[in-house]
Amino acid sequence: MVRINQHGRAGELFDVNRFLLDLDRFLQFERWEIRVEQCLGAESSHIEQASSSGLSLSDAAFRDLYRGIYQTIDGQFLGFAAGKQLFELRAVDSSYWEIIGPQEFETHMVATYGAWAPSWSRP
Repeated sequence: MVRINQHGRAGELFDVNRFLLDLDRFLQFERWEIRVEQCLGAESSHIEQASSSGLSLSDAAFRDLYRGIYQTIDGQFLGFAAGKQLFELRAVDSSYWEIIGPQEFETHMVATYGAWAPSWSRP
């Protein structure tokens, strides 16, 4: 498991829609299980309500549902292929993402988005 920044140095947000290219590069998956406590963007309240107890979606349905979301404040996203969990993305308090997946994927995510460090430990 690695932790990466949710916000870049220039203030840009790193969120699920941005991560889709990374996921597609490293993993072949077909289904998502999501639980979103809070997010911002189109259909955010619908997504929060529909996924409050967990929601399972095909990859295409998830991408369609989540395309209008620009920030996940708290949420969990699991990706599956052939019934096996391949990865987990967890947004924590609009601060960082916890990423679990193959080592190559985790390494790529840290190199691309930066390892998270608490604000009190940053220079």
